[in-house]
Amino acid sequence: MPAQDPVLYAVCDGEKARFLRFDGQQMRTFQRFGAHDSETDAIGEVGSIKQPRTDPHVQVKERFAREIAGEIENALKDNAALEGFVLTAPPHVLHDIREQFSKATLKKLIKTETKDLTNIPDQDLLPHFDRPATGWPQLTP
Repeated sequence: MPAQDPVLYAVCDGEKARFLRFDGQQMRTFQRFGAHDSETDAIGEVGSIKQPRTDPHVQVKERFAREIAGEIENALKDNAALEGFVLTAPPHVLHDIREQFSKATLKKLIKTETKDLTNIPDQDLLPHFDRPATGWPQLTP
């Protein structure tokens, strides 16, 4: 049985995200998130008098970035075996998510990739990650 990779891989865009782990052979998704899962709550905030007028879709994406950052922080807190994480997202989403991290979480950030990999199947993801940066050897194709 291969050792469990001590790295969390977060693959995100503005509306969906998934967390993966490397099982010794390939990347495997273990948790999925969607912005539209809680969109009714976010849309309710659009008409708030306290917030400036903003496009509802922008608000949903900003709220989703906060939620994903919180989920990453919780995953790192709840699983002592996780030594760090890799975050992959388009540049604007990556920025929005990183802005939400605590200093302790930022210290565990191994690498960021400015790519949208959310629609890439698990079995095709491994070549997109720099394995040496995560402490695992590069696999031969």
